[in-house]
Amino acid sequence: MRVALNVGLLGCGHIASALAQGWASLGPASESPVVLWGYDIRPEATAQLAASTGLTPAASPEELADHADVLVVAVRPTEVPTALAGVEAHLNGHPVVSLAAGVSIASLLGRLPDGAMVGRAIPNVAVERGCGLVVWADGTLGERAAELRALFAPLGTVVDVVEHLFEEATVVAACGPGFAALFIEAFEEAGVAVGLDWQTSSELALGAVAGTVELVRHSGDTGAVRRAVSTPGGMTIAGIEQLELARLRPALMAAVRAAVDRGRAKK
Repeated sequence: MRVALNVGLLGCGHIASALAQGWASLGPASESPVVLWGYDIRPEATAQLAASTGLTPAASPEELADHADVLVVAVRPTEVPTALAGVEAHLNGHPVVSLAAGVSIASLLGRLPDGAMVGRAIPNVAVERGCGLVVWADGTLGERAAELRALFAPLGTVVDVVEHLFEEATVVAACGPGFAALFIEAFEEAGVAVGLDWQTSSELALGAVAGTVELVRHSGDTGAVRRAVSTPGGMTIAGIEQLELARLRPALMAAVRAAVDRGRAKK
């Protein structure tokens, strides 16, 4: 069995909780066993996460860094300077992985000791269930990069992205569940509008989307899947015509651009 890695979560909010739940579900027999530590300025957030995952609360960021083999910065971008203040002397050469959107590796290095090993990761909430996406940049992790990618790999698919496209990748990966959930919700409501009860419509909409994901994953061709179910003159193509008339594609493009612009504005 591999030696467990002590992971320190600096911040115990929503995405830190998703990561902790995902790692905790792997159990001690995992190929990449994890021991979780956490600190949040809200003690109740740390206590809640400790109760649900077995995480050990730290009394301060400094204590957290003392125990951590890797420090995962999981605070809001505007809170990064305050969160990192004082921990640099306690890192003991251990790597840092930042989840803060819009905070560059260069900016992080400016707040850490010379030669610090720093990478970036943007997970989406599905890491909680082991089926997430993690946008990844090695940064200055060097020889530790493979080990830390392996830390996140059991939680979903890790996708390497050049850092200057991190905002764009974040929107597709991390905002994507919100967009997809809205589509499923609208699909459910459409089923009710034509006479289905809520439960049946929900089961059918979710099943249709989940099955389509697997078909596309297998074929690698979204267009082929769409064409396969679009019988000439049939029901599917009639519905697709209405979605195209409603400008579904431009609306989604506008949503992605708006989200990217909002992310850049927070820098």
